[in-house]
Amino acid sequence: MRRMALKKLKVIPKEGYLLLLDFDDEDDDIKVSEEALSEVKSQAFDKNENISPQAEADEDMGDEVDSILDKSELNNPAIGKDENISPQVKGDEDMGHEVGSMLDKSGDDIYKTLHIKRKLMETYVKESFKGSNQKLERFCKMNERERKNINNKFCEQYITTFQKSDMVVQKFNEEKEKSVNSCQKEQQALKLSKCSQNQTLEAVKEMHEKSMEVLMNLGTKNEDMLFGVDGELRKKNVYV
Repeated sequence: MRRMALKKLKVIPKEGYLLLLDFDDEDDDIKVSEEALSEVKSQAFDKNENISPQAEADEDMGDEVDSILDKSELNNPAIGKDENISPQVKGDEDMGHEVGSMLDKSGDDIYKTLHIKRKLMETYVKESFKGSNQKLERFCKMNERERKNINNKFCEQYITTFQKSDMVVQKFNEEKEKSVNSCQKEQQALKLSKCSQNQTLEAVKEMHEKSMEVLMNLGTKNEDMLFGVDGELRKKNVYV
């Protein structure tokens, strides 16, 4: 189990928050802290260009306070040297160690809880992904079955409709051929009937002409016979 010591934490001020860094490798700590500090310095340098006179005065006052505190530490041997540490300072150091140990324990507890939560989150994510994948597979299989059923039904309907339409077209073609043949036969029959009618008309015309000639001949013969009979009667009357 990795222990998270308070002394190994890197506290770097960022814009609007504090950045805490803790890595297993010290080189990573140094690299990341150097990069973060360079960013902070660059941001501070950029901000210093726009600092107001009041802010500059506050910074100068803070520097003076720091210098006064440094001088007081130099003048106070109880604080500057470890050999002449006062009991109050020792108690403060012990309290600081206790607070540090408490912070270490709380850090370990926090790390354990975070580790457990991360494991639970990983298992939850894995289970959720597994369940979602299973649901997706089932949905895809159901959709594939439905697609196959719909495709089969559509193919069957298309084949049946195509067969029916083919039969209808065949019947139409057969009826068309029959109608064409019947029309041709009717045309031939009309031609034959027209020819026969013409022949009969010509025969009737010839018979009419012949009958008229016979009638004319009969009329002339009757007249000749009447004249002959009349002449003979007249001759008989003269003799009488």
